[in-house]
Amino acid sequence: MIIDTKGMRQIEEDSQIPVSDLMFTAGSAAAEALRGVLRHDDRILILIGNGNNGGDGSVICSILRNDYKVKIVPVCGTPKTDAAKAAWKKVPASARVPFKKLEEALKDADVIIDCIYGFGYHGDLKDGIRPVFRMVNNSGARVYSIDINSGAEADTGYFDRDAIVSETTFALDCYKPFHMLRRDHRLFKNVELLPLGLPHNIRSRYHEMNEEIFFSRFPRRPETAYKGTYGKTMLCGGCYGMAGALSLNITGARTVGAPYIEAVLPESIYPIVAMKHTAAVFHPFGYNTAQQVLDSVLPHAKAVAFGSGAVYMDRKQECMDLILQKAAGPVVIDAEGLRMLKYNTYLMRFVRCPVILTPHIGEFSALISKPAESIMKHRIEYALEFAREHKVFLVLKGPDTIVASPGGEVYINQSGNPALATAGSGDLLTGMIAAMCTLNPDVFEAVTMAVWLHGYLADLGREEYAAELFDLESYPALMNRLLKKHGF
Repeated sequence: MIIDTKGMRQIEEDSQIPVSDLMFTAGSAAAEALRGVLRHDDRILILIGNGNNGGDGSVICSILRNDYKVKIVPVCGTPKTDAAKAAWKKVPASARVPFKKLEEALKDADVIIDCIYGFGYHGDLKDGIRPVFRMVNNSGARVYSIDINSGAEADTGYFDRDAIVSETTFALDCYKPFHMLRRDHRLFKNVELLPLGLPHNIRSRYHEMNEEIFFSRFPRRPETAYKGTYGKTMLCGGCYGMAGALSLNITGARTVGAPYIEAVLPESIYPIVAMKHTAAVFHPFGYNTAQQVLDSVLPHAKAVAFGSGAVYMDRKQECMDLILQKAAGPVVIDAEGLRMLKYNTYLMRFVRCPVILTPHIGEFSALISKPAESIMKHRIEYALEFAREHKVFLVLKGPDTIVASPGGEVYINQSGNPALATAGSGDLLTGMIAAMCTLNPDVFEAVTMAVWLHGYLADLGREEYAAELFDLESYPALMNRLLKKHGF
């Protein structure tokens, strides 16, 4: 389960377990996990804050000191909460090191256990504590963080520039959004979940996706299926010089298994794309026939994608306007379509069909007129705010792609690798999203499935291809192997 700070506090409250008992449970679980990574002769230094996360550190110290050389330093003054005070009192004086001797203790440590701040931390480090964090990060010791790396926020992924960097972070009871954003902040190499046995009776807005979940929701074709069973997927895009973008849209739709693909494209690129994709139905248009062609195709389309490679497309504004006005199902807006929305995002509030926007950070920065650096520090908040305000589904692409719904649901993607850092991978994803929306009427679920699959197939492809020479055209073959594995 992935939960935010508010939800985690609710889980702890609903458990009706005293805070001191919760602290002992968490500290015991962490101590047991640490035994799996510690060497018998390690010199261990535990750094604690003055809150309950520091109390977890005191419990860890009391448990490990019987088998290891353990010292503990309160770096923010003595504990303040009742439970943390009680845990601190159980730490023998021989294990305690005063703060003034911290630098010496750091030099002697082989392992540092970070229990300074927990999931309640927000903002930037205070100047008084910053030197401590720098000494930890420059110590050369192996570092393990308990629940959240100190100096990072649990809910947003925001972190101070001197936040503690760990070998492994042990997440307590539930993953937090911070743990899902590793490729953004890179504050830990590994994360390990430590279940605490608490009842999870609340619903999280953070969704998860993996191979098991994906195939529990991916439809199997019934015996009575025909090409129109799920409806038609319409893809509109491309221009002279950018035929490949629409071609990759089609490849993406084929990967997902869209049974009926209709491509609306400029006449200038029709021969190029049609020679490559013999199963798609093509609707070429000229300068004066765009509206006529779209009027004939749109009523029958269950899902639509627009914008990939449409930089120099004739009548592109007219095409996008018609699609948004007349589409009966979800519409995916990508690439040039996003740039065309730069000063017109307010129009999304008046569109009747579900709209899915797929910007990368640069495109999103232009959409909301905010610096990319600021967005990177608060991607979840910006994504949720935009999706809610404009009533759209937002796919904010990046190493950890975020999907946000108008209703406040969030998915942080964990699949994928640097092989996708290549021109065309976004066009492929656009086709996959449109096709998945054709197969699955739940738009948010369909989008999360497509985003996960886009990354997962790249992970499978890395078994055969180098990241530098990854072949996007291999996606249908990779999907075929995955489908056969699951008995399709």
